[in-house]
Amino acid sequence: MAVKKYRAKKIISKLLFGILVLVIIIPILFPLYFVLISSFKNMAQVYIMPPKLFGFKPILDNYIYIFKTQHYGTYMMNSTIVAVASTALSLLLGVPAAYAIARYKMGKANTAILTARLLPNISILLPYYFIFSKLRMIDTYGVLILSHMVLSLPLIVWIMVGFFSDLPLELEEAAIVDGCTRQKCFKDVLLPVSAPGLVTCSTLSFLGSWNNFQFALILSGEKTRTLPVSLQYFVSGADIRWGRMLAATIVVIVPTIILTMLLQKYIVQGMTAGAVKG
Repeated sequence: MAVKKYRAKKIISKLLFGILVLVIIIPILFPLYFVLISSFKNMAQVYIMPPKLFGFKPILDNYIYIFKTQHYGTYMMNSTIVAVASTALSLLLGVPAAYAIARYKMGKANTAILTARLLPNISILLPYYFIFSKLRMIDTYGVLILSHMVLSLPLIVWIMVGFFSDLPLELEEAAIVDGCTRQKCFKDVLLPVSAPGLVTCSTLSFLGSWNNFQFALILSGEKTRTLPVSLQYFVSGADIRWGRMLAATIVVIVPTIILTMLLQKYIVQGMTAGAVKG
């Protein structure tokens, strides 16, 4: 009798947990599903009320249009170049800076860097535009990469300071006793064990750059336009091309979803291994 009660309680708890999970994920996944199916509909199907969630004939016209007519291949390349370059340069500068702050106990520097990151984007965007317009750098990859680095660097430093602070000093001391210089110790000993933190920083930096709208809107032009900026051109005074805009939205979000899913394990490791401890 006791065994039956235990099994019944276990089944009920699993059922309640499953219902709770569904209640949480359905509001998150349904909008994505709606955007996805609408991107495969023509204009008439998009405006049908109530909307058809199943049983419609999907078409690829919207995707063909955005890549052939709207040059989305070019926009995707621009977004990739800016995101990869800004992430790589931010890591190159931010990780050694984080190590120095962590090992030499420069807590005030870390606080100052984090404070800079908390400033509203608009507060630095207008001075940036003024400076780079004078330097004739508007609509270049360089200005977008530099502006995105301003957002990524403080975040990388903040995360990696917490990560390096958690690493035992004995690792470095043992390597130095074995004849390693501090630079070699940093490169060959600390960086490999810091891989989860580095993956976390890389992913967050890449996603932040890929999805950035404000800086790209003001500092880019026809040659360097990125994916998020291009979405606004499907809205006009006459109408909104929903099918095409939603197809473009899928093009923007799918790479970020794939990247996050592939690196999810490492991101969790990085976030739970001291990467967010200050």
